[in-house]
Amino acid sequence: MRLSQATDFSLRILMVLAHRKSPATVDEISTELGLVKSHVMKIVAKLTKSGILHARRGRSGGVELGRPKDDIKIGDVVRIMEPDFAVVECMKQGKSSCIFMPHCKLKSAMNDARISFLETLDQRNLESIL
Repeated sequence: MRLSQATDFSLRILMVLAHRKSPATVDEISTELGLVKSHVMKIVAKLTKSGILHARRGRSGGVELGRPKDDIKIGDVVRIMEPDFAVVECMKQGKSSCIFMPHCKLKSAMNDARISFLETLDQRNLESIL
């Protein structure tokens, strides 16, 4: 399983913010991580909407963690950022074109693996990866 680039960037953004004592601007985060500002803006917006981050506008504004570091589970971040977990074609929404369906057990095995993967990430929080 491979996570999207947005998920990777979101975890890096959270790690940067966890080390700061004051809010950071999107420009500061982009510069520190060497990321494109528009990517950072999209990720920050998504994480803010979910409550993982808190954003303030204005002169003394910026972005900061919306919850304590030990209350931000890595599994939650991955679930927020990943569009889907369809590791194989038959796990996607809609009709499958696989000739082995509906008798194939691969979908079930992959679903079990997905569950185990997320359960493992749920055991880790932001504080534990710093």
